[in-house]
Formats: sequence, structure tokens, C-alpha cells
Amino acid sequence: MKALSLTRYGAPGSGNVELIDVPEQDPLPGQVAVAIQLAPINPSDLLLIAGYYGARPSLPTTLGAEGVGRVVAVGDGVDDARIGEQVIVVPAIGRPTWIERTIVDASAAVAVDGDPQQLSMLGINPLTAWALLHGVADPGAGAWIAQTGATSATAGYIRALATQAGLRLIDVVRPESVDAVRASGAQHVVADGPDLANDIKAALDGGSIDLLIDSVGGPSTTALAKRMSPGGTIVSYTSRAGQPVSIDIGDLVFRGLTVHGLWVLPWIARLPPEVIADRYRELARLVSDGTLSAHVEATYSLGDFRRAFEHASRPGRTGKILFDVRA
Repeated sequence: MKALSLTRYGAPGSGNVELIDVPEQDPLPGQVAVAIQLAPINPSDLLLIAGYYGARPSLPTTLGAEGVGRVVAVGDGVDDARIGEQVIVVPAIGRPTWIERTIVDASAAVAVDGDPQQLSMLGINPLTAWALLHGVADPGAGAWIAQTGATSATAGYIRALATQAGLRLIDVVRPESVDAVRASGAQHVVADGPDLANDIKAALDGGSIDLLIDSVGGPSTTALAKRMSPGGTIVSYTSRAGQPVSIDIGDLVFRGLTVHGLWVLPWIARLPPEVIADRYRELARLVSDGTLSAHVEATYSLGDFRRAFEHASRPGRTGKILFDVRA
């Protein structure tokens, strides 16, 4: 069977990823075999390939962090009735999905119903969005939330989940993206730039930010921190421009702001599998009813991975890039 294997760390497309043949394995007791159908390319995948991610698996290693497929075999101790289930693979380092068939613990294959294309993207971004909103701080209905870098797929999921939870969300985006984000249904959109602090103050209309979800860092975070409630929480999950999270010492000390980082993989690992499965099933229901969705810009076969990497790395991309492992 076919799989994409990383042989050395470096820029995607630099000859360090190979399409290889690997022997098909049977599931051990407590495991299932999943025939992968669709699997996304995430920025974190490209970071791992380049060697800049939070984990550096021993090489060579099979790639891919999330996906959807069908259970095709079960090991001892697993109900045969699971064969044929549509499942998502719970993300973890060493649990590859850019492969035709993957072996995982039965608890890491969560049965879900719905559109496989949308469900293939359920593993990382929607759960990250939920954790950013509720996993560190858990603001109540009516609280003001702000998020930077609000054009990403994760930001779109945050927008939908915030609306569902009755939170008031301000999306901060580059000036050229304001109209597009407003057109997507965002309630409050503010352009990043030198007037950010004043524009945020006007949008809040006397309120203050209880939770800041930050994916940019730098001066944007500094400006937004000045409009936060005493004791407010900043949660950072990436920095697209490579800038550090930056807040003034007065805001940190005298108003008691707290700063947290969130990496969803260890966050998942800390929770019981049944809790994670229940969360995924709830998110899958929101996918099925249309609450959660992400635009897919293109799909590629595993064999066409070089073009897929180039497309996934392209500036101005407006949707997700998926591998169709069946192609």
C-alpha cells in the first residue's frame, strides 16, 4: 500500500518526502485498521516536514495528522460490528493518515456521520477552536471575545462556535480582508494596523475583552491587551508572522492578565478518550447541520504530493487542500 514518508527535515518539496510502498499490517488486540479516504494538509504538517514543529519524530516517518476513513478490520477484543464504520482518526504524533490504511487503537477511531470531506478536517481545527474558546478560560454568554488572524479555517470555526455559545466576537484581520470576513457573516470586524486600539474601543462600545485568541502576536496583541478586562485571558496557538506574544508590563501586572499557549495534541492526550470522543461527536453534529464548515480549494492524490504541497503553501490561498487517498 502507498504512504507518504519523510526522510529528512527541510522545506516541503525539496525532495525529502517520498511516496513509498509499505507492507499492510493487521490490527493487534484492541486496534482497528482504517482505510483512509480523505486527509488534509495543515500548516502544522508543513512545519513538521520543515523541522519547525513542536515534535520531531525519528526518521523516516509516515506523515499526516488527521483524516476520515472506514474501518476495514478489527483486532481481538474489538466488536466486529465496527467494520464499515465511517470514522475520524484522533490526531496524535505517530498516528499517520497520509497512507492508504492506518492502524490505530479502537478508541482513536471515532464513528461519525456526514460529509466525509468536511469530516476529514474535524480532527484538528474544529477541536482547536473549541479548546481555544472553552478549554483554558470558559467565558459565559455575552462576554466579549477577540481573535487575531481571523481569516484562517480555525478562525472560521471559532466564529461559528462563538455564535452558538452566545459570545460577542470581534474579528481582527488585515485591511484587505475586512470585506470578505464581513461577507462571511462576522458581526464585528476590525482592521489591523496603527488605529487598532481605538477601533477596538469603538467596537466594544464601553465593554472590554474577556478572552483574546491570538495567532499573530507582536503589536496587535499589545494593542488588544489594553482593551481587556482585569483578569482577562490571552490564549496563543500560533504566530503567522513569527512574532512573539507582546503585552505591556503594566497590563500584565496591574490588571492581572494571563497568557497561555495551546497545542491541541497534548491537550487531547491529557483527557480521557471517551471525553474526546464525545466532543468530536458533538462537533460532527455541528458539521452535519451546517454550523461548522470549511471551504475546500482543491484535492490531490497522494502521488501528486509535490503539487499539493506547493498549493498548500501558496500565498492568498482561500481554502483547504486535501489528499484524496482513494485517487
